[in-house]
Amino acid sequence: MTLYTKLGDDLDTIVKSFVINPAVTERQKQIWRQVGKKKAITHGMFGYDHEKALAFDDGTTVGSTKTNNARRFWDYAEGHAFPPTEDVARFCLFMHLDLCRTLALILKAEWERFFAHDMNHWKANNGANLTDILFSADSHSLRGALAEFEPQGDRLLTLLKELVSRHTPFSTQSANGGIPFLEGHTPSTFEFLVKEMIMGRYHFCATESAELAHFTAHVRKEFALLVEGTGEQQRVFSLEKARWVALRQELEDIYLLIENQRLKNAHTQREWLIAFGKEQIAYVEAFLDHARSDKRLNLKRANPGWTLQDIEQRLEEEEMEGQLELSRLRTDMALAPHLMRRPGEDNGGEGADPTRYIKECKTVLRQIRRLLHPDRLMHHPSYKHFTDGQRERLQELLLSALDIRPDELGYPEGYLLHDMRSLEGLKNALSRIETILGNPGVDTDERLMIEGETLPRKLEWLRRENRILEDEILAAKAELQALLEDEDTTEKRVILDNPADHGRIKATFRADTQKKRQQTESLKAELNALLNRNRRTYDPEPPL
Repeated sequence: MTLYTKLGDDLDTIVKSFVINPAVTERQKQIWRQVGKKKAITHGMFGYDHEKALAFDDGTTVGSTKTNNARRFWDYAEGHAFPPTEDVARFCLFMHLDLCRTLALILKAEWERFFAHDMNHWKANNGANLTDILFSADSHSLRGALAEFEPQGDRLLTLLKELVSRHTPFSTQSANGGIPFLEGHTPSTFEFLVKEMIMGRYHFCATESAELAHFTAHVRKEFALLVEGTGEQQRVFSLEKARWVALRQELEDIYLLIENQRLKNAHTQREWLIAFGKEQIAYVEAFLDHARSDKRLNLKRANPGWTLQDIEQRLEEEEMEGQLELSRLRTDMALAPHLMRRPGEDNGGEGADPTRYIKECKTVLRQIRRLLHPDRLMHHPSYKHFTDGQRERLQELLLSALDIRPDELGYPEGYLLHDMRSLEGLKNALSRIETILGNPGVDTDERLMIEGETLPRKLEWLRRENRILEDEILAAKAELQALLEDEDTTEKRVILDNPADHGRIKATFRADTQKKRQQTESLKAELNALLNRNRRTYDPEPPL
């Protein structure tokens, strides 16, 4: 995990600032003063049973655990203890931090517990170092975890309201020019603030970092603009913002449906190859041979002076593509019977939380679609230097990265991965796309941050983004419909579901193959006749 500041390090920074914090009261300075080399505040003071436990005017201690346990908040080895959320919140109020820094610390505390326990199954005293877990996550795992991390904004707001009201006069005002601590936030605006902070990963930053300070200034400015706007502007802004979030979620849902349908179609193709692969390959071979002979004959008719070598050179690249497709078909047929997993061979997502798994898939899909979006491809550093043909080929390569791979097939019915694309498969697709693009310079990290310097500008940006999202949703629905109504897949599914008809289908394949072969022989005979006539006129070498 990159650019992450641990909660323990953040707490230490804030503790060290106690003696220079202008918001600290004289009473606090008298009780917790630095004597000689001894720190004003030590780790042990977070424990409620410490002789100089951190406490408010009313006597309520900041910490709710014993001193020995509180010291373990800073032990990121196997003996680590996670501080209760309420303790972190009380500490922030005790230190007179503003809302954004307080929220960042609370979210950081909940994130470390969530990422360790829920995502990595960490347990105290099991030999695992928590620092390694927090810092070793790859980008894909991190994206998935962030998608799953959903602290309840209403719960946090209620907690902060209760603490603020209980511990006056310490925390009714923040240190920022007398701004009320909760800064006028309503449940809905506070909920969005939580989402913005998580999506922007600002809870990863140090509380005294420039990044968090910039974010704080941004959200305050947006909130101030909203408050200063007319009632109609506030109403429209809230509606457009809610619509923006809803459209993004709808688009993610459709993208997941697309990939699951792509998987379903691939299952049908695998079953088809098991049932009719041998007959289909024989027919495709005959079809390609017929097409090749027909093209040769037509070229010879149009160019009487051409030799067989001239014709072969003209068709070489085109025929290579056909042979490559045939080779892929042979490989798929050979693999198809071996892709069916037996129950218990692989859990196929069994035991995983389906809701969490789906959200992780949506996160990776969002990254993929951002990279594939034409408007973003246009900003690729090398894109402007591509010819139209190269751009078309690039688009083909990128889209092919989403193709179903053999290891995603064969899960038995009833298994999670039988009906939906695997997270690993989507991550691999994202890696392939990133490899194809190289270093595209495109930011794939989502930010729920609305652009614009004024409320009207923000409204304009929201409306434009919503129109773009609506267009993307229409395009995604069309893509989904094409997969759902694919004629070839639908026809194969109908045939596969009627085993009694399989013998007749195989016989039809064989008859069509034989017919193609006979037609091909006629074409070859006519071509040879033309070549022999041409050779007597133009080519002294004996006929092939």
